[in-house]
Amino acid sequence: MNRMHLRKYKNKKNKVINKIIFILILLFICIFYIFKIFNKKALPQLLEYSEIETTKIVSSIVTNTIIEEIANNITMEDLFITTKDSNGDIKSIDFNSSEVNKLLSKAAKSVEQNLRYIESGNTDKLNLTNYVSNLDKEKIKKGIIYELPSGIIFNNILFNNILPKIPIKISLIGTVFSQLSTDVKSYGINNALIQVNLNIESEVKILLPFVSSRTKIQESIPIIMKVIEGNVPSYYFDGYLDSITNQ
Repeated sequence: MNRMHLRKYKNKKNKVINKIIFILILLFICIFYIFKIFNKKALPQLLEYSEIETTKIVSSIVTNTIIEEIANNITMEDLFITTKDSNGDIKSIDFNSSEVNKLLSKAAKSVEQNLRYIESGNTDKLNLTNYVSNLDKEKIKKGIIYELPSGIIFNNILFNNILPKIPIKISLIGTVFSQLSTDVKSYGINNALIQVNLNIESEVKILLPFVSSRTKIQESIPIIMKVIEGNVPSYYFDGYLDSITNQ
């Protein structure tokens, strides 16, 4: 009787173990196919949305940095050397290479520093007073620049309040590049409108819980706009700006 009872117990135990193994295998297969579908359909959409939001935020940081730390402290006379003839007409306008190089170096370093602060969650050191007030400081302190609603994966806004949000973090890759460009246009009679733009290029890695991607972000910010009396041929600027690039 004891042997029969022991055999029945062993058989029952083996059946339970086999069921558990079968359930685990089935669960593994289900998880595998869920991830496969996620990678095929949801992941590209998730990366697209995260890149859009990251570009918006980084562009905003760059623009605010240039406006608050650079544009407000620079004048036309700082960047240009203007030569006139005896009649007071403009003969040439050249960039002050020393001042331009200082400007580009300062712009690149300021943008890079602020992006590093955002990356590390160090909002206390950010000098962007207008921008910082709009940030969720508690999230930024954790390195999270934005949270994507999960509903975008399923294309259903009902899931936004049910499922957890997907945090986005960034990591600056390499250094920030800066360059000047100019637009010279006729303005009224015998006048010219000169606009100086500061072009900033940065590359960041977008970090999501399961995947990461890289994107380049380019922003052009007008820093000076001035009307100059007398026609200013645009060829005075040709070839010069291409040689002035700092990182």
